[in-house]
This record gives sequence, C-alpha cells and structure tokens, in this order.
Amino acid sequence: MSYLLAKRTIQISSPTTAVFSYAANLEKFSDWFPGVLSIRAQDSLAIDEVGKTYEEIVSVPFGRSTKVRIQVVEASQPVRIVTEGDYRVLLPRMEMDFRPNGENETQVEWRMYSRRRGILAGLLLPVLSFVLKSRSRHALTKLKGTLESGEKSVS
Repeated sequence: MSYLLAKRTIQISSPTTAVFSYAANLEKFSDWFPGVLSIRAQDSLAIDEVGKTYEEIVSVPFGRSTKVRIQVVEASQPVRIVTEGDYRVLLPRMEMDFRPNGENETQVEWRMYSRRRGILAGLLLPVLSFVLKSRSRHALTKLKGTLESGEKSVS
C-alpha cells in the first residue's frame, strides 16, 4: 500500500509521443521539476525500458540535498512510465500517465507516492506532501511551457 503525496493534471498542446519522449526522459527532469538538482542515467537502456536506472541529486526540506537511485519499474510508450527510488525517508514512487486528447493535445497526470510505512512516515509524510504539491504545481506549468514554446529540443 502506498500513500499518495501529490497529484497534478495538466493539458499540453503537443502530441502525446512528443510529450512522453520529453517527460519520460528523466535526464531532462531537472530542467522542469523544481528541487531536482541533477539526474544522470546510469546505464544505456532506453528511457522506457524496465530496469533503466538514474542517479538523482534532489533538495530535501531543511536546506539539504541527497542522492537517490531511481529505477523504471513500469513503462508503456507513449502512455505511462513509473519509477521507484531508494530515498529511505520517502521510498518514492512516481507515476506519469499520458492521454491523447485529439491529434495535438495531451493530458499529463503526474503522481508521487510514498512506499514508506511506520511512525516516522506518519510524521514526515505530511511535510513532504506539502513540499511535493508545491513543486509539482510549478513543474507541470514549466513542462507545459517548455513543450508548447518550441524553445527547447524535446527529443
């Protein structure tokens, strides 16, 4: 059982394949998701291949940063990607679903869960939920702006 920390949905005026190709490429995640300081692939697997692994440096509350190992655990191009991380405090699970709304419109639903249980989780998860709700609001707005502006290469 996972605890839902944050959920956001946004419409992007861009084809689903283009949105998936950009958003599911986690090496671009720090370009649009606040708090992600850097993220690098640790292997040469395709972005939508189960087992694809990344190393992420992310800022956490109280002015600190931490290294997180992220792995793709489920993927179906161009409609879904799911990752899980090893950050012990949170044990994050991120899900992104991409639904076409016509030829050049995509609905993106982003969700972050915690797989952590116990007393410590009960105390920390509300704080982390607050942080992730704020970051995700900015993230999806930035993702939309990036993809709709055509200023950045999305491939």
